Amino acid sequence: MSWTDLLSPEVLARIADYNLLSRVAVEGFLSGLHRSVARGYGGEFVQYRGYVPGDDLKHVDWKLYARQGKAYTKVYQEETNMRCALVLDASASMAYRGARAACSKFRYGAMLAACLAYLANRQGDQVGLFVYSDRLLTGTGRGQRTPRLPQMFAELAKVEVGQRADHASAMNMAEEYVGKRGLIVLLSDWHDMEQGLARLVRQIRFGNRDCMVCQILDADELDLPFADQRRFVDSESGDEITTMPALIRENYRRRMERFITRQRENCLRNRTDYELAVTNQNLGDLLAAYLYRREAML
Repeated sequence: MSWTDLLSPEVLARIADYNLLSRVAVEGFLSGLHRSVARGYGGEFVQYRGYVPGDDLKHVDWKLYARQGKAYTKVYQEETNMRCALVLDASASMAYRGARAACSKFRYGAMLAACLAYLANRQGDQVGLFVYSDRLLTGTGRGQRTPRLPQMFAELAKVEVGQRADHASAMNMAEEYVGKRGLIVLLSDWHDMEQGLARLVRQIRFGNRDCMVCQILDADELDLPFADQRRFVDSESGDEITTMPALIRENYRRRMERFITRQRENCLRNRTDYELAVTNQNLGDLLAAYLYRREAML
């Protein structure tokens, strides 16, 4: 099995233990980025940053350049003391799983959160996990000792989705945790948040904290593939509509594209990274995006 296979949701969704899942995925990801350990700046390899003129060419990852068309330099350094808050939506809409997906949106987000927690911990950062629906389901307080990953993952495994999402309250707790310097990673489908996401990221950035948004969607939500008449029920409000998908598909796709584009532009205007995460998508690109955002903060 190749390292890219280890990052596929089909493989990861079979692993119930988040501790094992994150270790297998992240170590496979890092080994794929650098097959051999090179000597660096007096420490262990921790991340990549964009190449700038004057960088030692021996630290450029040419295999990564061949795959992505961008030059990245390997960075070696001692542990940092940054705080990272992972904020995961566990509201009812996150329970959806289409026929083409190996898992629900929540399970995909939980797998991604576990991998990001392991990656942040591996780099020496303090990491807190906040899972919420209409209330906080599990979280790390500012004054609490940062829990060990197995403890954090055990709490994550107990979470069940349900109710509507109170995004603002969860953000406030995450901001309190990271303090004046840190990175907040938001993991949600942003159901019913056409306007609200922009306000959230502005609040985070106003406090001079860095932010990364992952919008987690099922492939069904992108292209509405159904053929026969369907009754669609809003999992959080209970509103219903019965329609023939073929009659509305093109208009639906255009509106979904506009929605995603608007969310991305709102994030970029507020100097926030935006990543679209589809539940049949390999996790590698999302882990790389996290490393890039973290490097930009240093």
